[in-house]
Amino acid sequence: MTEESKNGKEELDERFEELFENETRYGIVMAIRTFGSMNIKLLSRIMGKTVSTIHHHIGEMTKEPEVIVIDNKETTASRGIYYMLSEITKERYPKDKETVFEEEIPTIIERAMQLSDEDMAKVMMFRIINQKDFGKLTKSIKRSRSYYHNIENFIINSFERAEKALMEGLKPKNLQYPFGAINSIGLDLKVSKPKHSVEIGIVMTEFFANLVKLKQKFEKEMDEEGIKEEDRIKAYYHLFGGELADFEFEKDDSFDLKEYVKPIEKTIRKLYEGIEEN
Repeated sequence: MTEESKNGKEELDERFEELFENETRYGIVMAIRTFGSMNIKLLSRIMGKTVSTIHHHIGEMTKEPEVIVIDNKETTASRGIYYMLSEITKERYPKDKETVFEEEIPTIIERAMQLSDEDMAKVMMFRIINQKDFGKLTKSIKRSRSYYHNIENFIINSFERAEKALMEGLKPKNLQYPFGAINSIGLDLKVSKPKHSVEIGIVMTEFFANLVKLKQKFEKEMDEEGIKEEDRIKAYYHLFGGELADFEFEKDDSFDLKEYVKPIEKTIRKLYEGIEEN
């Protein structure tokens, strides 16, 4: 790597580190990554921020090296300026392949379920301490949850506006699809070993694999029916869960975490053999 390319990489790393530390800018990237090109008004509504706030951050994010750029095609076809992710941002925040729920994750899970409970626990620890952003994982999760929370609020507020309009006897402009629906399901259960969490992961993966099939089915139907892109209503679903426990840790000078999980490295490689990690 030349000195020039090294400096360029450091500049990009610093740029994206700055982005990652700012909740609003991270949210803008995630919104565009999720829904495609968006204008300031749409970003404002989804993120629950004022137009002026979004406008300010957009201005910073379009400076070199650009995190987002103007989508000239969408801007010409629609009202307002639309923004999309720059090529360097797409590389850093790639969209998940749809096959991940039908092929990659099921393969990893099937292999993992053959491990002993002890090895499974070591795999969990090995994976977390070898994440490239280890030490900042919690911040990342918090930002993601904040973003998802904004989307949930957007959906709920939209439903609330529809409810009030119907109470006032107003007519929906689109009688074929008058307003959005809300689906909310929760469940608590008890677990005692990592494999239980993996089994939960199996069910969640199967759920999203089925959603992927529905997505493909809906897209085929709309293509056959000639539904215009602007008439295709975006929908969003995600699941979130975790253990309701306060896990405790203790100091033990004789315990070396990296050495403890090191023997599991070969097992990890076998779990992901033939699978390209994002």
